[in-house]
Amino acid sequence: MGTQHRIVIVGGGLAAARVARAFRDAGGEGSVSILSADTDPPYNRPPLSKGFLRGELNEDAVFVEPVETYAELEIDLRLGCEVTAVSPGEQTVALADGSSLSYDRLVLASGSLPRALGTPGETLEGVHTYRTLRDARAVRAAAESASAALVIGGGFIGMETTASLRRRGLAVTQVDLADDLYASLQAPPLSRSLERLYREHGVDVILGDVVAEFRGSGGKLTGAVTKAGREIEAELAIVGVGVQPSTGYLEGSGVELEKGTVLVDERFASSVPGIYAVGDIANFTDPIFGHRRLIQHWTNANHQGGRLGRLLAGQDTPYDQVAFFFSEIFGIKIGLLGDLDGGHDELVMRGSLEEGALIGFYLREGRLVAALISGQTPEAQNELNSLLRTQPPVVDRAALTDPDTSPGSAFDAGG
Repeated sequence: MGTQHRIVIVGGGLAAARVARAFRDAGGEGSVSILSADTDPPYNRPPLSKGFLRGELNEDAVFVEPVETYAELEIDLRLGCEVTAVSPGEQTVALADGSSLSYDRLVLASGSLPRALGTPGETLEGVHTYRTLRDARAVRAAAESASAALVIGGGFIGMETTASLRRRGLAVTQVDLADDLYASLQAPPLSRSLERLYREHGVDVILGDVVAEFRGSGGKLTGAVTKAGREIEAELAIVGVGVQPSTGYLEGSGVELEKGTVLVDERFASSVPGIYAVGDIANFTDPIFGHRRLIQHWTNANHQGGRLGRLLAGQDTPYDQVAFFFSEIFGIKIGLLGDLDGGHDELVMRGSLEEGALIGFYLREGRLVAALISGQTPEAQNELNSLLRTQPPVVDRAALTDPDTSPGSAFDAGG
């Protein structure tokens, strides 16, 4: 029998569930506790703004594991359990109820919290953030009777909830401060196509403007007014303006932070021995792209959680994940592979959203560093994934835009 440890995991999202499951699957022994401030078992967030909001999926479909699985794996899942402090010297975590729990190894997987707008009227009934299953339940219920919705933000939460609410038949106004939808993708041709798509689906898209005030009657939302003076009627509003790392409980712990994120090494270890971090709060060095990154997407939480669980059980598995983000809007899937954080100096587009298939090649000094995809075969995606591991130089620029050639034909795979 191997050495047994008491592992405590702070957080109850996908990364936390993956750490626990992978640890057990790899033969890890000893006690495992998941301390989740959420009142629901760990769930996948991507379906919340898509199939769940549209009423196509029930709650059971979004959970990472059936709830009984945790007991079967001897994982102590504690819901509604908020961690307020970490004391590495005593190897304990303090809980909101006044109790504490000791650990041998501590995993920080506390995820992110939605940013507030700080706008007058934000506390009116009918104004929602969209991060938790509880949020999704409330919005889905409100959408049953609402006729008009306001969505603030042009990132993936804003884009997906707008599309889902519109498909449910609500009139939707979408407001974003940026001049482009999905501005974070840094792909103006795609942004223009998306704006046309949303307008064609009846969405009132307002760009370069912000909501200055929510308005209501009897404590309930009736609409909003923008800084430019645009008046919007809505009984339901979703604020999707980004997230911030949930690491306030680490104050005074000695764990090294950078802008609220936990600095970790290649094995997800923090600056304090015995404490690790994964998922939304883990500031790690991407071995493929060679610089520190913070990736707050499903695929990263899934991969890092699984890898850390195996590491804690004694299996030293390599980090080999090419970062991947995905979205689905009005039945169209969009993905981004690779690294936009390190910058690029050129974007070459092949195809378009209107044509049903596209690849955006992001180049830095003539080398491939990221790829935007929609309507691509699994084979093409796998090929791009392989190319991004080595970031090869372009050798045939004409092939970049030729839909009849494979993505790799434009690059020197050996270079």
